[in-house]
Amino acid sequence: MSTMTWNPQSHSDYDLLKGYDVYTSDDEKVGTIKDVLHPQTEMPTARGRHYFKVEPGMLKQLFSDQDEFYLPERLIQTVQPQEDKVILEMPKSRLKNEDWMQPRDVNSFRRS
Repeated sequence: MSTMTWNPQSHSDYDLLKGYDVYTSDDEKVGTIKDVLHPQTEMPTARGRHYFKVEPGMLKQLFSDQDEFYLPERLIQTVQPQEDKVILEMPKSRLKNEDWMQPRDVNSFRRS
């Protein structure tokens, strides 16, 4: 298993995560990344400001039964590229404590 700290160098690095499954730190699958929202700024300024549109899986009820939720980049702990897996820095029990709505300034982002 290859694990790395999330350290993207370009906007295209973010696009590679489309299709990756998203897991909590206690290994509960929460969904799959369907799209990437890129800030309009260039790298490295854009780092930490991306959002990922995620289609929830079996834990959909934790996201108010929404058909999608938005994962802020700041919540990513690690990426496992060999397993197409993103791991959050929080366990399942903390999911309800976050705001998973689309960013207020969503129109200022470009999609991949």
